[in-house]
Amino acid sequence: MIRDPLLVLTFMLAIIAFARMLEERVAFVKTITSAVVCTLLGILFANIGLIGHTGPVHEAVNTYAIPYAIVLIIMGTDMRELKNAGWPMIIAYGAACLGSVIGGIIGGLSTAGLVGPETWKLSGAFAAAFMGGGLNFAAIGQSLDIDSNIFAAAAVADNMSTVPYMLLQIWLATALAGVFLRRIGSNKSIMSVDNQSQAINSGISEEEEAEAEAMRRRWTDTKINVLELAVLGALPLMFLWIAQQLVGYYPAIPEVIWLTTFALGVSLLPAVRNLNGAEVLSYFAMHIFFIQLGAASELSQVFAAGIPIISLMIIIMAVHVIVSYGVAWIFKIDLAIVTIASQAAVGGPGSALAISLAMKWGKLIAPGVIVGIFGYALGTYLGVLCANVVRVLLV
Repeated sequence: MIRDPLLVLTFMLAIIAFARMLEERVAFVKTITSAVVCTLLGILFANIGLIGHTGPVHEAVNTYAIPYAIVLIIMGTDMRELKNAGWPMIIAYGAACLGSVIGGIIGGLSTAGLVGPETWKLSGAFAAAFMGGGLNFAAIGQSLDIDSNIFAAAAVADNMSTVPYMLLQIWLATALAGVFLRRIGSNKSIMSVDNQSQAINSGISEEEEAEAEAMRRRWTDTKINVLELAVLGALPLMFLWIAQQLVGYYPAIPEVIWLTTFALGVSLLPAVRNLNGAEVLSYFAMHIFFIQLGAASELSQVFAAGIPIISLMIIIMAVHVIVSYGVAWIFKIDLAIVTIASQAAVGGPGSALAISLAMKWGKLIAPGVIVGIFGYALGTYLGVLCANVVRVLLV
């Protein structure tokens, strides 16, 4: 077993390099993302005894990686871009978030007897995950101190839900096409997925393909100078220290809330918002955390916790679908728009980009990514709210 902290960290970085290489070369890995691969490899190598389940590196990563990632990703976001998504997309995304919160409450109350005392925490973590993706899940789970094995089982379930949910949405685009078209006043009762796509866009132009690739690359490639690296390194550390002090005075407010608020505040400053590298560094930190998360899990306990946790997740997703598509139908929002908004919430901006490309909805690529990024900030607030509502109702 690799025990020396320096070698453990070296091995973790090698896993990231391998996962990134796979994502660049294997289409399926590009769909599930290299972060998921890191989680699975962390589980594998820890449970065959190559690395430990715990250790100094694990503790350091657990303490710093997620705070770094959440602060950096919000710092690099220009919230003013939200207006470019358009009101239909914003309403559809708001409905998706509402569905996740309602689903978290219903799921938590209905599965508390199966999941156990960590139910309220998991409800908030899953609700947050279904507003912006896996980073939100990790941030809320780490902030609420979910049991490591339950956290690992839930993280694997969350990571592996993105692709099945994408396939479900492609099916819904066919199954609900006629219902939505009648609602918006079309005289056609049935429209194929291809024709539904053409209602939004006749295809994806070379310019839109280039834009999509540029959006994908903003998470993996960057140019950064020493000044930018120093600022991006220092600000999250300062915010983390301040948040830790404030938690001592206001223990009812989780650390992640303070961090999100500080990051949102400085993101309004052009000098900070225009720094290069925030997204790439945050994505890197997230990879390290997911390796540690996988390594912390013991498979026997993960499997024992699996079915109740998956049941909770499915209930939340089911309510999310009902609320998202129901509100879109009421407000006469195009099926393509609610599909992208829902995918941005459940799988994050990367999966919204992927389904936009798959369905050839070129004009929805940028709006979907924008609301998905916004979800990183919104999800932390609403995830904590959902968790505490469930906790109070379960008392």
